[in-house]
Amino acid sequence: MCPMRLSDNDSSRQWKHMSAEVFQKIRTEVFPLARTVGISCGAEPLANPGFGNHLRSLYKSGVPYRQMVTNGTLLTLELIQIILRYPPTSLFISIDGADSKTHGFIRDGADLDKILAMTRELVARRGKKIFPMIGFSTTLQRDNLHQLADIVRLAHSAGAVSAGVVPLVPYEGLNTLDRVVDTGSEEAKDEISKARSTASELGIEFHLSSEISDRTSAHPCPYLLNTVFIDPDGSIFPCPYWNTRHPVGNILEGFSKIWNGSAYRRLRSGHFVTPDNCLQCPEVTSRTVEVLKEKQ
Repeated sequence: MCPMRLSDNDSSRQWKHMSAEVFQKIRTEVFPLARTVGISCGAEPLANPGFGNHLRSLYKSGVPYRQMVTNGTLLTLELIQIILRYPPTSLFISIDGADSKTHGFIRDGADLDKILAMTRELVARRGKKIFPMIGFSTTLQRDNLHQLADIVRLAHSAGAVSAGVVPLVPYEGLNTLDRVVDTGSEEAKDEISKARSTASELGIEFHLSSEISDRTSAHPCPYLLNTVFIDPDGSIFPCPYWNTRHPVGNILEGFSKIWNGSAYRRLRSGHFVTPDNCLQCPEVTSRTVEVLKEKQ
């Protein structure tokens, strides 16, 4: 699980592994419609005992772009073999510091050196094959702003082909507003520019998640027309910031019914009601207010 997510610090919410029934519904009803599928969002896929079966199903599904995000702490030689047998097209490693101290502080004591060693082992065993392409994913915050260029260098040294940066989202209850970086500030622009230049010099890609903070309303939303998030219990959410106490439906009801249902039609029309948290959306508020991830 991600140590920076409210849902992981909420004792009232019990994480569980996705059932075979839920995964089967996703495989048969969502995979055929998808251009891109990621097998993790805000949780650690390597912790799932069915990881290998899920990855194999995704590999054989015909989905063009298959993504996986991991914090790397559970990578083993056995899991590396599974990943190479059924490779996602992209595998992103969450790296939030250029040194062990910073990464460990942000990632709840995670061992950066071990993660890098296993990443290099994966790259070495992949050999001349293209997939999975390795990328670093960094959650930008005050603690690592001045390490961005060094994180890019670390990515290159580990065999990554890209380094991506996503600004920290301040979820309610985590008290992280003071760690949020104003990406429009001169300080941030300078550090991001250094990182981008370093990536260019090293021949790897650098990505900063799209900044759309100049919006005056919540639309056009980048998620409602082409993206869906599904929890282990099958609950469906329109975006990663949604109040998870109030899903728009469940995959077990039938994906088409939910995707074309009244809740989605209402949201796509721009009509918001309580407890929608669209007006708290970090992509609308420039991450200046806490996002209510869950409602008791």
